[in-house]
Amino acid sequence: MKLHVLPYVIFTILHFMGFEEPISGSKSNQDQLLQVIQEKLHDFGLTKNESKIYLFLSKNGPSKAIKITQAEGIPRTETYHLLSTLEKKGIVKQSIERPTRFSAVIIEHAIEAIIENQQKKIEDLKLLKYDMIKLWNSYQKIRTTKTSDMLKFKSTMKEYVEFEKIGSSFKRNLEELREKSDTFDN
Repeated sequence: MKLHVLPYVIFTILHFMGFEEPISGSKSNQDQLLQVIQEKLHDFGLTKNESKIYLFLSKNGPSKAIKITQAEGIPRTETYHLLSTLEKKGIVKQSIERPTRFSAVIIEHAIEAIIENQQKKIEDLKLLKYDMIKLWNSYQKIRTTKTSDMLKFKSTMKEYVEFEKIGSSFKRNLEELREKSDTFDN
């Protein structure tokens, strides 16, 4: 099975490589084109080995992990880890049959899944932005606080902790008394 890439994507890649005219389908040209595709997948956030696995599955169709390991020279445990990662990213699917086979989703869906994952990460970072700013401002306040103020703060915190312990102990004792009182009332 050959790598399925839309004609306009091929044209864009070939143009990027400096080819104005169509090139022959020689093995060397195919390898060169796959190298460019692998580099572009890296631009989308895939590691070199993730790209290798995705391209292997795209070229060869559904395959067992051991076949990928042997063909791409990636350690078996790393292959399973990478397949799991690619599946979480939404660009590789796992069969329900045994032995398990993995397959690549078509390039358009893979790129969309990668973009969606990156957009989600950006949204999460935007939410974390305010927490980070608060933490940084707290750090700045602590850093510029006088030693005497810090000693007062530590002393107050110790008192608070002691009061919490006393309060907890008092609540436990009160509960025990209530339970005993309920027992005597019945």
